[in-house]
Amino acid sequence: MDILGLDHVGIAVANLEEALRFYTEVLGLSADPIDDRPEHGLRIARVRVGDVQLELIEARDWNRTMQRYLPYKGPGIYHVGLRVADVDAAIDDLERREVPVVDRQPREGGSMRVSFLHPDAGHGTLIELVTHIKKEP
Repeated sequence: MDILGLDHVGIAVANLEEALRFYTEVLGLSADPIDDRPEHGLRIARVRVGDVQLELIEARDWNRTMQRYLPYKGPGIYHVGLRVADVDAAIDDLERREVPVVDRQPREGGSMRVSFLHPDAGHGTLIELVTHIKKEP
């Protein structure tokens, strides 16, 4: 598996607007518009820090994994996104090595295909493998 670099850091927040104000107004970072994903029970804002993004994530659906995470661990780093050339090949490689994978079939979101590894594999850290999709104009 060829890891190309750090893609983003996912940060769980209780209130997206408050968190976004801190990162943009206090730290002076620029952010993309809020990405509302009701099908996943999430609202996401991406803040750029050089070549890496901070993905501020607010959970809106108590029946989803992300929302169950907050009361247990509280706000803070939720996952680390690693960029890979081919998420499908990376999953195949990891499964051959018996690494526990949450998503055997990658999820599509925006301009990415992603798959999560079980936190046990990352020694307590949820790792997201990310392949960016080139959209046709």
